Amino acid sequence: MNPVPAQMGQLRQDLSHVLWIGGATDAGKSTVALLLARCHGLQLYNYDRTDLPHHQLLAERSEEYRRFLDATLEENWVLSQPETLVQRAIQSFRDRWPLVINDLLALSRDTIVLAEGFGLLPELVAPMIESKHQAIWLVPSYDFKLASMKRRNKPSFASKTSDPERARDNLLKRDMLLAENVKLQAQAYGQAIYEVNGTRSAEEFATMLEEYFGPLLYKS
Repeated sequence: MNPVPAQMGQLRQDLSHVLWIGGATDAGKSTVALLLARCHGLQLYNYDRTDLPHHQLLAERSEEYRRFLDATLEENWVLSQPETLVQRAIQSFRDRWPLVINDLLALSRDTIVLAEGFGLLPELVAPMIESKHQAIWLVPSYDFKLASMKRRNKPSFASKTSDPERARDNLLKRDMLLAENVKLQAQAYGQAIYEVNGTRSAEEFATMLEEYFGPLLYKS
């Protein structure tokens, strides 16, 4: 259920202490978020760590999500097409959004919260922020993404399938489709987006985001 306008205004106020780093996978979001959180003593909300508990909650009231949790790696990553995978991911991000909001509202407002994760789509976050400098989206270039996957041996579950190469290729294609979707959404909502190509170190990148968040970050 979407909030009515009056509720949206209240949510923006209640979440005014939240900074957002969204975007595609393998763009260095978690690394720079951790650097910023440690440097400024921020509360860190890691979207990825809520993946299983959120889907378990959704599965309690949705047969579709129950089937998803019960499906094999083969069904999810070898037999599925990238287009199906990206549609499923985007729908999951939307269905999980109320759970994310509840998580964030439960955190202390005494310290700034830095929320990061690939499910924080511009279409979801943009209506919740009061300033453009409250959020930024990161997407990797294709070469950076591929190199990151190889370096980190992603996905680790590929070897457990009958066709590891197809599983890896499906994940890569899904993630690049998601990256393109994030770009289009960020442009449509007038939000900041940055392509990560490996020319900056994590520390340099964290400094850039520190400057971008600016006065909002130093409220803490």
